[in-house]
Amino acid sequence: MEVNDRIHGFCLQHKEYIPEVDSTAYTFEHEKSGARLFFLENGDDNKVFSISFRTPPVDDTGVAHIVEHSTLCGSRKYPLKEPFVELVKGSLNTFLNAMTYPDKTMYPVASRNDKDFQNLMDVYLDAVFYPNMRENPQVLMQEGWHYEIEKPEDPLTYSGVVYNEMKGALSSPDDLLESRIMHALYPVTTYGHESGGDPEAIPDLTQEAFIAFHAKYYHPSNSYIYLYGAMDIAEKLRYLDEEYLSHFDRISVPSKIDLQPEFSHLERETAFYPVSEEEGTAEKTFLALSWTTGQSLDHKAMMGLEILEHALLRTPAAPLRKALVDAKLGKDVDSIFETDMLQPFFSIVVNNSEPERLDEFYHLTMTKLQQLAENGIDRQLLEASINLMEFRLREADFGSAPKGLIYGIRIMKSWLYGGAPETYLRYEDLLQQMKDGLSSRYFESLIEEYFLANPHRSLLAMVPDTQMAARREKEQQEKLAAKKASMSEAEIEATIAATRALKERQQSPETEEALRTIPVLKLSDIRKESYPLPLEVRDLSGTEVLFSDVNTNGIAYLNLYFDASAVTEEELPYLYLLSELLGMVDTEQHTYAELANLRNLHTGGITSDVVVYTKKNEPDSMMPKLRVRAKALVAKLPELMDLLQEILTQSRFTDEKRIRELIEQEEASIELNMQRAANQIIVSRLAAYLSRAGRYADEGGLPFYPFLKSFEADFAGSLEKMQQVFAGLLPKLFNRHGLIVSVTLKKEEYPAFEEAFGALQQSFSQEVFPAASLDWEIKPENEGLSSSSRVQYVGKGANFLRLGYRYTGSMAVLETLLRYDYFWTKVRVQGGAYGAFTGFNRNGFMYFGSYRDPNLRETLAVFDGTADYAAHFTASEREMDKFIIGTMSGVDTPLTPMMKGDAAATCYLRGITQEDRQQRRDEILSTRQEDIRALAPLIEACMKENVLCVFGNDEKIAETKDVFGSIHPALPALDEAE
Repeated sequence: MEVNDRIHGFCLQHKEYIPEVDSTAYTFEHEKSGARLFFLENGDDNKVFSISFRTPPVDDTGVAHIVEHSTLCGSRKYPLKEPFVELVKGSLNTFLNAMTYPDKTMYPVASRNDKDFQNLMDVYLDAVFYPNMRENPQVLMQEGWHYEIEKPEDPLTYSGVVYNEMKGALSSPDDLLESRIMHALYPVTTYGHESGGDPEAIPDLTQEAFIAFHAKYYHPSNSYIYLYGAMDIAEKLRYLDEEYLSHFDRISVPSKIDLQPEFSHLERETAFYPVSEEEGTAEKTFLALSWTTGQSLDHKAMMGLEILEHALLRTPAAPLRKALVDAKLGKDVDSIFETDMLQPFFSIVVNNSEPERLDEFYHLTMTKLQQLAENGIDRQLLEASINLMEFRLREADFGSAPKGLIYGIRIMKSWLYGGAPETYLRYEDLLQQMKDGLSSRYFESLIEEYFLANPHRSLLAMVPDTQMAARREKEQQEKLAAKKASMSEAEIEATIAATRALKERQQSPETEEALRTIPVLKLSDIRKESYPLPLEVRDLSGTEVLFSDVNTNGIAYLNLYFDASAVTEEELPYLYLLSELLGMVDTEQHTYAELANLRNLHTGGITSDVVVYTKKNEPDSMMPKLRVRAKALVAKLPELMDLLQEILTQSRFTDEKRIRELIEQEEASIELNMQRAANQIIVSRLAAYLSRAGRYADEGGLPFYPFLKSFEADFAGSLEKMQQVFAGLLPKLFNRHGLIVSVTLKKEEYPAFEEAFGALQQSFSQEVFPAASLDWEIKPENEGLSSSSRVQYVGKGANFLRLGYRYTGSMAVLETLLRYDYFWTKVRVQGGAYGAFTGFNRNGFMYFGSYRDPNLRETLAVFDGTADYAAHFTASEREMDKFIIGTMSGVDTPLTPMMKGDAAATCYLRGITQEDRQQRRDEILSTRQEDIRALAPLIEACMKENVLCVFGNDEKIAETKDVFGSIHPALPALDEAE
């Protein structure tokens, strides 16, 4: 194909090879409909399709977000209630979701199976262009909001999936802060509105406005279609044209994103966020200084600002960060650089502060920026930040997300605003320009242009309010009571009838005829053999090395697993503290700032954490490790080993100021991330109630917070104690006995690792320490963890091995069934929660959990009813095959080189063999409905153990106090911690 060629209604406008992503890029336009299409052709079998629309909101009702949910609730070809869920159940997808951004909505899918990929494309295209939401008002009621009332005497309430999702999202202070910043910076454009929806405004959305939004924006003339991978593009263009695009005529869609007119001066604003009485308000204020920073179409400036953000604010050597921390304006400094919008913004944030420090924060920031612009930024610091960016760009490791998906999101930074889609895929020339900028004033000029001389800035204080949640709840109750009082008896009856009709629709099963419209793969499409994990166990001068021979594009991935079994109960919180301090304090050779520069110059990162492994089928087993993870180019292995030796054997824990800063930052991080990580917290607490390994791992979670608070309260005494404990702890950990190393690289590169590792290995102690005895009483606490959250995270669990049951692969199929059938219907669709999750592990630990859930007692009842669901489970052969296929999409998630090495090491440490993995696969593929029914007694026995934990709203938890063993704030105040 050449430029100006016409094929199946499309005209090829541009074609070129892009070496950075090893792909040929084709830009097309569909001449009749006006649809744009961008295709990246390469050999990747993990194919990606996405269709996106520019969807600028004009209010806070969350209409863009609710439409995103609702298009996937049935369409012309697929007249089911939830075709999205039916797809998930029976697809080999490697990604399937939809996302609402401040100015666009994206519908991406990915799959390695050609037939599956085509099915996914068709369901999504039919959903966006022909959704049933246009004719059925119950879709908005379910996914958006509705009045709910079951009896005339009941109070009127709100419910809806997005309504409850956003109550949860905007309970998180950092999400709320970003929303407030955007409101302050963009008062008259679309970016000033909450595209996800503000729970106070969501009930203002009418059915008419909902349908009108879809009609206005969901047209091919406003669409951006993306294809990636190894495929027959001519066949795909023919399909798109014949099945969809040729049925539309080109129109003008008024979706242009307007630029916010520039401010003439600094805008100041105070906003509030809710905290509970127990949390208090002292040092809980967020201070944010923000600027708009040009346009995302200027890729060079965006890359320069990203490097500047890292150099000035995101590394321990960052001078602006250091100045703000030294001034004791708060406990931590953060930054936001949001470029997924036409008019990006840059924010500097101080956490855990006070409102009266706002002016000092502003003046200090501006003064420091002025000094940096005038005196220059340290060149080694900038070079280190450029190096780290270059490493990440070349590595292109996005974890479990398909590479093509990330490229598809990246291209929208320019394409959505009229720029070339390939702009953000290129980086070679820009990286060279960044390196050239080290010998000029390029980075200093960025400070001058975007910060010092830029009048478009806002100064925000987000202040905690202990009465806000109660006041808001009272106002909502009064509003709903007034609404009910204004309704006639007939209107109340009609609302009761609508509530009942919605529940009946939600509870009614899909018809067999509707289910058959969703295309399903055959079990024969699935590989029977488990994909092997590359692992060879080697010995290197007495150290066990787990070697994974993988093509890593010249990168070495290294994990050091230090045995922590000699760590005593008293030492345990200090082990977690050590994992936070390593690499962040001075060493005998360098200051922590110099060390950070060297780390960024020579490696792709060095981190440490505490992990606890269990042996398969052994619930009482426990193998605690201090894990040090590192990655570097193979050519840089000598520098990496030098840095590891310096960090692990020469760190100095004597700088009082630095250690206080790090402890305060960790405290602030726990507070900030608590709402966002609430689902992980409840699972961690459940595990702690049930096993020693769970208890060990949980010690670094919620219990770590009171340890940090008490450390801070008596800092001098605590520091001395820490130094005493570390003196005994370090030789136990950085010890050759029990050390296991995993390394992932190509076979011919292994000798380079072997040669570089010797000196590091020699630096570790060889003293032998006995295993410590941890005399914990392991018992269910059944905690209610109260907070200012507006929603709940409800968890229940048990250990089925201890109850006499065994692990089987059919449990993985049950997880799929629960997540996308029973829990989806009961917890999400009927209960209004954002979602529910479950897990069954080889160590016997099982759990059920809900996410952003308006309910509590009702969800526990749903969990208790799971055994009955399993006992009476019925499915046709076709439906059963679908659940198995959906399960296998998770089992066969493509792994990056680093993930392959990590998975191989984890299986080895846990005693999981290739035969075990094959047996699990065989059991999944052979699961029938009787296997699911056979799990009912196991589930019933687990639920009868009545082990539960709930994180949620303090009033809701207090109302349900009879279900808990104890109720206390999720983050206790200091007097409670001591």
